[in-house]
Amino acid sequence: MVGTRKRKDFFEDFGPEFFDNLEDIINALLEDLGESVPFVYGFSIIHRPEVDPELREFGNVSERFEDEENLFPSEIRDPLIDIFESEELVHVLAELPEIEKEDLLLHATAQNLEIRIIGTSEYSQDIELPSRVDPKSAKANYKNGVLEVTFRRCADEIPVEIEIN
Repeated sequence: MVGTRKRKDFFEDFGPEFFDNLEDIINALLEDLGESVPFVYGFSIIHRPEVDPELREFGNVSERFEDEENLFPSEIRDPLIDIFESEELVHVLAELPEIEKEDLLLHATAQNLEIRIIGTSEYSQDIELPSRVDPKSAKANYKNGVLEVTFRRCADEIPVEIEIN
């Protein structure tokens, strides 16, 4: 056959000894890292009519770090939180994987929702709600690592504790 040439195998240049030691190299690298948690980092953008878009970060790795210690992720990460509004309701969704329902505490006012995690991993976040809500109307549900809290809009400002179903 004229004009055909045999394609060279890409891995030919590495030699067989490279692949013989590859598993040992990977195991040694993993041993050097020790026990670690996965790196999680992301952001969500909330855009409301007539308001500048709001950028929210989530994860266990900060986008900015000044020293090498902050390079590694913490075991506690900021959850991904989304807020949805309708004419009558405000919905808050928070991604909280690997957290037990019994370790969650929720407190609400007309303007804020505080999510606290107790137990082995302590965490707290105060979420400013986009409009005033009736904290007594709150309904919370936690399933498959997702917390959903729904409020009715109103003008009262009385803090209440929310029971999780």
